[in-house]
Parts: sequence; C-alpha cells; structure tokens
Amino acid sequence: MSEVWTLGIDIGGTKIAAALIDPDGVVHGIRTIPTAAQEGGQAVLDRVIAIAGEVVSEAEHPPAAVGVGTGGQVDPHTGEIVFATELIPGWTGVPLRRRLQETLSLPVWVDNDVHTMALGEATHGAGRGVRNGLYVAVGTGIGGGWVLGSRLYAGSRGLAGSVGHVKVEINGRPCTCGGRGCVEQYASGPAIAEHYRRLRGLASAPEGRDVMEAMRAGDELARFAVQEAGRWLGFALASLVNAMAPEAIIIGGGVAEAGEPFFEAIRSSIAQHALPTARSTPVRKAALGPRAGLIGAGVLARQGLAAERGSL
Repeated sequence: MSEVWTLGIDIGGTKIAAALIDPDGVVHGIRTIPTAAQEGGQAVLDRVIAIAGEVVSEAEHPPAAVGVGTGGQVDPHTGEIVFATELIPGWTGVPLRRRLQETLSLPVWVDNDVHTMALGEATHGAGRGVRNGLYVAVGTGIGGGWVLGSRLYAGSRGLAGSVGHVKVEINGRPCTCGGRGCVEQYASGPAIAEHYRRLRGLASAPEGRDVMEAMRAGDELARFAVQEAGRWLGFALASLVNAMAPEAIIIGGGVAEAGEPFFEAIRSSIAQHALPTARSTPVRKAALGPRAGLIGAGVLARQGLAAERGSL
C-alpha cells in the first residue's frame, strides 16, 4: 500500500474540488469547479462525475481508489446521502458511491466532509501522531469528526461528531436543527457577528471576517465577541472531553483564523469545566487549511482499500 495513489474529491456548497493524493498526503493536479447547487442534486452529481473523470484521465499515477467528502449526513456503509440541507437541494438520497463506482470503475468510499477533514488533519496535519482525537470545524456552522485508533468513527448513523448540536443552554437560542441551545448558535461565525452587532448597537450584523479584522485593529468589543464564542465552545468541548478523553482537539475553519484570543478562551473554558485530569487536553489549530478535506478523502480511500485487501 506504500505506493498507492488515490483520488480525493471534496464537495461543498459553492465548489467541487478533485485531485490526486500521493502516499505522503501531497495534493497533485487539483481541479475546482462551481458546485452550482441551485441546479439540483442530479446536476451536482453530474459535475462530480465529470471532474473526477477529467482528473483520472490525465493522471500520470492512476489512482487505485476514490475517497469523497461531502456536505450532509452520509451512510458510511453504502455511501448514500442520508440527509442534506437545502445548501444542495435534492442531494438527499443520492447514491454517490454507487454512481461513482459505476462511472470510474474504481472502488469508492464516501463520508461527511468534516469527517474527511478530521482524517486529513489526523494523518498529515496538526493531529499527526494522535490516535484518538477530535476535529472541530468552526465557520458558518460547527461540525466535527472523531478519529479513533487512527480511523474515522462515524457512529451508527453517520452522525458522530455533530459538535455544533451539543446543548449548552436549556431552552436557549433556537437552532436550524429545530432544537434549542445548540453551541452552533453561540460560537459560529454568524453568532460572533450577531453578538458584535448587539454590543455595538448596529442595525445589521457584519460579516464574521469583518469582526475579526476589527479585533485585529484593536476593537475591544470585537475581541470580547470572539472570546465569548471561544468560552461557549470550550464549555461544549469540556463535556466531550469528559465523555471521550481525546488525546487532542484540533480546531479549524474560518473562525479559527481569529487566533489566540479564540483559542485561549477555549482552553480556559475547558480547564474550568472539564474533569481535573482532562483540563490540560491540548487544543491545536488545524494545519492543512482548505485542502484538509481533499487530503482526508484520499486517506479515506487508502484506508478503505487497505482494509478491503486485509492490509490493516
């Protein structure tokens, strides 16, 4: 398995990326196209198949398997999209694994995109050497992925890692999931922007990145909004640390670019709320950036192929 190359595909709400991934996790020949999600699930599937075929046809090192990370809840056994939001209309129910296998004549493995990011960071990024860790992506929403024994743990329905829906307040703020008090409503990019709006008395919320720019320029209210988000996230993570005792927590996504004010608040909150022996759990910034999902998809394919061949 040491010389096996794989094809990694990352399907997001705005773009689709595909590339060859070498045995060291290096990305080669990356291609990106718009998702054009508004055209519906079948059109998105057609675009995925097209870009995958282009990369494979031009590959100097033909891939032995394909890994895919996609938005939505995925059945890790069948590779079918169990549930997806209207970010990609009509994506629910798409038999992604089967269709790609039929078209490419290669074995295919599919998982949630944050799960593949987790696997990429665990294998080639900030979690390298961590066998049991938690990856958290904080951006427009909050997602997560568990890597246990150096392999993804998706849970019985592919839901493991739904960090954004850990409850932090009884009867708290309403969430898009239909529940209340989910940490996503307190620590995501939009939550930071809304908190800053209230602090400043603005008529409308700015973009999250504008709040971070204001913080870097010395705006203490922006800094407070970012730190408050870190405290809420740390409060949620403390419960996960108590329950699962990860060796480390890796945090990525756009909000992670807020840097130390955000991370220090997370660490302080974990230290305050976790059990004594878990209070020093390392919290690290993700290292692979926007290519984490592609790299992780390649690792997913490599691990799946190795397991199928009895090499793992």
